Amino acid sequence: MLARTLLVFALAYMFICSFPSWAIELMSVPEEEIEEIEEVVELEEVDTNEGFWSANRPQVDRMINMYRAGPIRAKSVLFSIDHRTNQALIDSDANDYLGFDAGGLKIGLGLRYGVMDDLDVGFFRLNQTVEIFDTYEVDVRYRFLHQQEHMVDLAIRAGLSWFAQPDQDDEVGFFGQLLVDRLFADQLLLGAGLLFHSESTNDAKTTQDEAYSMAVQAMAEWRFLPNLSWSFELAAGIAGYSAKRPVFATSIKLLTHRHTFSLIFTNNQYLGADGVVSNSWRDLDDAVIGFQITREINF
Repeated sequence: MLARTLLVFALAYMFICSFPSWAIELMSVPEEEIEEIEEVVELEEVDTNEGFWSANRPQVDRMINMYRAGPIRAKSVLFSIDHRTNQALIDSDANDYLGFDAGGLKIGLGLRYGVMDDLDVGFFRLNQTVEIFDTYEVDVRYRFLHQQEHMVDLAIRAGLSWFAQPDQDDEVGFFGQLLVDRLFADQLLLGAGLLFHSESTNDAKTTQDEAYSMAVQAMAEWRFLPNLSWSFELAAGIAGYSAKRPVFATSIKLLTHRHTFSLIFTNNQYLGADGVVSNSWRDLDDAVIGFQITREINF
């Protein structure tokens, strides 16, 4: 029994001593590969930013009505659905669903495509309510300054508004917009703009009024929780036709994976460039509510 045990240990010792060195090298992991694996792990740990516009958060083309200076992601499509009531919130109740079932509901359908990192194009359609035409808006937005290099994002946006009228000749107007914004502490986005439209509209304007309008804009959005933000906008006419009150809007926005939902309170039912630029006749007592839903698809 002892002889057999000694024989087994002797054979095992001879096998270990004769094990080829190339096999040992094959089984071992080079130090360079170990370092590369560690670097990948470190990058994955760093890329967990939950900030304002981090890669895992949805992007939008507008805060409420005002467009951002930064285009949407390249090779992505953004769908948007907007609703604004016509009846004032103060005159509404549960029987007419806070004004959504009171008639004159303004509905906006938007589609936007990111052509490249600094360029996108958009289409927006608004139905007629008290006016006699549907509005079709097409535009292009180009960002030529970046916050990382020039302290702010600066962009220009230009397009056409086509007013489709049944049994009458259609009308066309053009608009231009200068947009600037800056992100602070990866949570607070502040912006301003200058908007011009050659054929502004709203439900208080008449054919005797000046055709064009120009307005200055300001906006802020604060991401106070990873999936929740508050926005505020103001647009005030400075030239051409203007109604008596600047346009204001505020909203609470819920953000999920590639979706947003905003509940809006505003004194203006209009969403297109032609209606935002021309002020509003509504006071605070005449303010309405609405909502916006967006869906982003990446390719």
